[in-house]
Amino acid sequence: MKKTLLVGLFALGFLAVSCQQKPAEQPAGEQKPAEQQQPAQQPAGEQQPAEQPKSETKPVQTTAMADAEALAKSKGCNACHDVNAKKVGPSYKDVAKKYADKPDAVAYLSERIKKGGAGVWGSVPMPPQNVTDEEAKKLAEWVLSFK
Repeated sequence: MKKTLLVGLFALGFLAVSCQQKPAEQPAGEQKPAEQQQPAQQPAGEQQPAEQPKSETKPVQTTAMADAEALAKSKGCNACHDVNAKKVGPSYKDVAKKYADKPDAVAYLSERIKKGGAGVWGSVPMPPQNVTDEEAKKLAEWVLSFK
């Protein structure tokens, strides 16, 4: 029994360390892909279609979600969580479903991400994560988007 407990604590410590590793920095000379540098130019004789307000909002949301997903990967969240399936911790969809109707869900989850927690999803605790308040909020909003 003691041996099993020690192995479990060792594994938890290993996961906590692996979840808090910083990502490798991008070399300074590396450029963004061509499609991200500048939009394609329209031929002189053609008119651009009228812009619609909804189309302006959607790319911003998509970009924000992609940024949050990249942040989750860089912070090691995917070592214990998955979008659809339970791993060490609950799936992002299960978390979003559980807190969908909670008015302060973003604040609550941000706090849980920063400080960690135990007992809500089982006996395996989530260690505190090395994130800023802004990063924790971005991650919480991203998780809740899986409703």
